[in-house]
Amino acid sequence: MKNLFFLSIILLFSCDNKNTSFGDVKIDDDNSKMIQKVFESVENEEIEYLKQVFSEDLEFTDSHGKILNKEEFIAGVENIFDLFDDIKFKESQYEDHDNLEIETTYYSNGNVWTSIWSEFSAKGKYTNENINFPFHISYEWKGGKIIREVQFFSTKAFDIENEAKDRVSK
Repeated sequence: MKNLFFLSIILLFSCDNKNTSFGDVKIDDDNSKMIQKVFESVENEEIEYLKQVFSEDLEFTDSHGKILNKEEFIAGVENIFDLFDDIKFKESQYEDHDNLEIETTYYSNGNVWTSIWSEFSAKGKYTNENINFPFHISYEWKGGKIIREVQFFSTKAFDIENEAKDRVSK
């Protein structure tokens, strides 16, 4: 009887008709496809697409909380091209989805964010070391452009390669 009472309470609250939806999540929308193309461009060391898709007003927050503008962001990506060869990203584990683990959330308040979960792998040009690490990045959209990027991963591999580059250039 006691279990029936608790089950009734749970059902009563779960059947509440209030709209609790915060938005829609999509994986094959234009924004998700644009992020897929961003990562394909990085793999191919092609910077032009990134210059197009990122807003002039970009606010880029790196894994240390440092905020950069678009010019500084593009310079950082070009530095990655200088630091590493054979840049690759892990493919999706979903059988019916070829892209990276990418999804875009269209929030009911009008905000739109695309997130990616993947792994970065490459060979350091200065250390000759192979690296591989997981990462998560989120992108906020406005007017068809990325206005904000926030990164979540350890930058240790980049730091080591940058230090090796500095030693060689001295």
